[in-house]
Amino acid sequence: MNVSFFEQQEQRMNKQFISILDSAYFVSEHGKGTLQQAFDLIVGSLLRQQTYLLLITPTSVKAVYVCSSNEHSQYEPFITFESIAYELKACLDCGNIGIGNPIYKLGFAKKRFVEQLVNIGMQLDEQIIFNTESPDITHAEHDNDSDELAFYQGLPKEYDTLRAENEKIKAQYQELFNKKGQPEAFYNIQKTLYEGDRQRLTECKDKLDKLSINNKYLESERDHYKRNFESTKKSTALIQQIAEKRISELESQLAKAKTELAAKPADSITQSNTDIYNIKKEAIKQFNRSLAAVLIELDYKGKLRKGDIANYIVPYMKELAFVLADEQQDKANNLTVTYDTLYDNHLKNLGFKQGRQSDDEKQKVNIDLLFKKQLPITE
Repeated sequence: MNVSFFEQQEQRMNKQFISILDSAYFVSEHGKGTLQQAFDLIVGSLLRQQTYLLLITPTSVKAVYVCSSNEHSQYEPFITFESIAYELKACLDCGNIGIGNPIYKLGFAKKRFVEQLVNIGMQLDEQIIFNTESPDITHAEHDNDSDELAFYQGLPKEYDTLRAENEKIKAQYQELFNKKGQPEAFYNIQKTLYEGDRQRLTECKDKLDKLSINNKYLESERDHYKRNFESTKKSTALIQQIAEKRISELESQLAKAKTELAAKPADSITQSNTDIYNIKKEAIKQFNRSLAAVLIELDYKGKLRKGDIANYIVPYMKELAFVLADEQQDKANNLTVTYDTLYDNHLKNLGFKQGRQSDDEKQKVNIDLLFKKQLPITE
C-alpha cells in the first residue's frame, strides 16, 4: 500500500517527537503507574534536565527555552517550569488539551526522552527504543546562530557525537593531504595490501587443493564400493542359485531314498536307514559349505575369520537338522556335528582369512551388523 507524503511526514514526526501530554501517558503506561506518578516524574526529574523543549508546527521545529518564573530569559521564545506544570496537571485532570494551550505541540525529542527513561531504570521494549529517532532540522526555522545552537543543545549527545566524527574525518583528510607528495607512502600501503591479499589467496588455494584431492579420493572410494557391491550382488545371486539347486538335488535324493526304503523287504530296513542318515549328514555338510561361501563372498573387506563364520553357521545347522529329523530332537542331535568337525571338515578348502581367533579375540564378530552397516549404499 502506497503511503502519501503527508502520512510519511506524520510517521517521521511520531518517531522524532513526543508531546508533554503524551509523555505523561507514555510514562504511566510503560512504567505501570498512575498519571499522578507520571506527572511527578516528568515535572520533578525529566523536565528539570531540559534546557530547551521543542515546539512542533506543520512547517517548522522551534527550540523553546525553559526557565523558572523568577528568571528573566534573554532567549525567545521561552516558557517557565511553573507554567508547564500547571497546564500539564490541568490537561491530565480533564483528559484533553486545547489548540490554544501553551503546551500544545510542545514536547521532548523522543530519542532523548526514551534514553532518559532507560537511564533511570525503566524497562522498555526494544522495539520502542529502536523505533525512535533524533529530530532533523530539514524544515526548521532559525532566526540566528544562537537559536540554532540552542536547538542542538536539546538533542541527546548528538552535537558532541557529530563534532567528534567531524574531527575524525578532518584528521583523516589531513593525513591523506600530507601524503599527497609522498608516493612512497602510497606505494608501501599498496604493497602491504597486495602482500596481504596474495597471502590470503595462497591460503585459499591450498585449502581448495586439499579439498579437491580429498574429493577425488572420496569419489574413488565411492566408485570402488559401488563396483564391489554390484559384483557382490551378482555373486550372491549366483551362489543362491547354486545353493537352491543343490538343496533341490538333496531333497530329490532323500525322496528317492525314502521310496527305495519303502520298496525293500523288512530285513533290509536297517541298511536303508543308514543310507538316509548318510544322505542327511551330507546335506547338512553341503548346506554349511554353501552358507559359508555366501558369507565369504559378502565379506568384501576381508574381516571375517573362519571361526567367525563357523560360529554363525552353528544355529542354522541345528535348525536344518531338526527339520531333516522330522522334528525329533534326539535324531536331530545325531545329525549335527561338533564345532571342530565343522571347522576342520565342512569348511575345509574355503577361502577364509587365515588363522584361528587368538585369546585376545574372544568377542565374536557380529556378522549381521557387519553386512548391514558395511555394504555401500547405491541409488
